Amino acid sequence: MKTYHAIQELEATGIVTAGITTRHGGVSRAPYTFLNLAEHVGDDADAVATNREIFFKQSGLTDMYYCQQIHSDRVIDADCTTSTALKQHPEADALVSARHRVPLGIFTADCVPIFILDVVTPAIGIAHAGWRGTLTRIAVNTLARMQNRFGTLAMNCQVHLGPSIQKCCYTVSTELINQFTEHFGSNIHSGTKLSLQTANVNQLMEIGLPAASISVSPFCTACRTDIFYSHRAELGRTGRMLSFIQLNTKN
Repeated sequence: MKTYHAIQELEATGIVTAGITTRHGGVSRAPYTFLNLAEHVGDDADAVATNREIFFKQSGLTDMYYCQQIHSDRVIDADCTTSTALKQHPEADALVSARHRVPLGIFTADCVPIFILDVVTPAIGIAHAGWRGTLTRIAVNTLARMQNRFGTLAMNCQVHLGPSIQKCCYTVSTELINQFTEHFGSNIHSGTKLSLQTANVNQLMEIGLPAASISVSPFCTACRTDIFYSHRAELGRTGRMLSFIQLNTKN
């Protein structure tokens, strides 16, 4: 059974391998059924280790850099990290790299995984955007780090927003709606239902990313718990998907 969905919009460039795992193909028991890849959610450690072996074997990846996610606006430069994040867990919510075959990963179960590909440099980034990260512009900060480190320009990037909770299922407080409207415009909500996807797209377009260069997954994680994990729909007891991106060409 295929353990992940490829991000075809990015892989079509031939520059990267990118995807997001589903909940299928692993050995974890309920409520982490089946392919939970996160160690921090209470799942059996041996099951997680087996799930990672299954994923790495199927994906062809051999390692992974990731961070201890804290719902922040902090970005890590994986090229300056001496050991993989499977061994070291720096606190951040996004990673960037311009190195060949350095896979970057973040975990989600409703939050928006944001994949960034600079097709010219080339360089990559990946960000974890919940409502806090979206409000503090983690996606924009990731692109800013790529610009500072690698000379990335927004106009040269392709961005994909992966499966995540969508407006149909994401009811929040009026206070939070007001904060988002102030920063990202009135089209980010319907009543108290918030679109994190639209808020992220709006902020990316503000810095010059063409609308045609942004793609958004149609999958709502809360609607499709048959495929994905959802922290909200499963009342906080569930696993995590792994979103990953790796640069396959040398710059």
